[in-house]
Amino acid sequence: MIRLRSELGSDLDQALILAVIAERYYAALDAGMQPGGSQGRGRCAINAHSVALYAGIPRETARRKIAALVRKGWVERDPAGNLSPTAKAAEDLANATAASVSYLTDVTQIDGPSAASRPAKETT
Repeated sequence: MIRLRSELGSDLDQALILAVIAERYYAALDAGMQPGGSQGRGRCAINAHSVALYAGIPRETARRKIAALVRKGWVERDPAGNLSPTAKAAEDLANATAASVSYLTDVTQIDGPSAASRPAKETT
């Protein structure tokens, strides 16, 4: 997370917003929807308002952060305002992503008793 935070200029809201856009976009693709506009069924689309609702952040904050992601080339916005992640985001964040995955792997592989099997702390 520290490396990802650094890549995003200390702005973890951008990381959250990019994650929401990518998760919703790829979940829709996995469900068989087609990339593109919101016309008709079977189209995957998420806009700034939906990102704000999904992430639980103010709409204007989401709009500003999305604009910054678009300027970086990490998010594309179609004429209808639908957002999608770009290959440039994956390329630019590859090292930070690898570091985050490595960290998460390490913390889930710690030897020793699990929290459930440890004796409870006494309270006074």
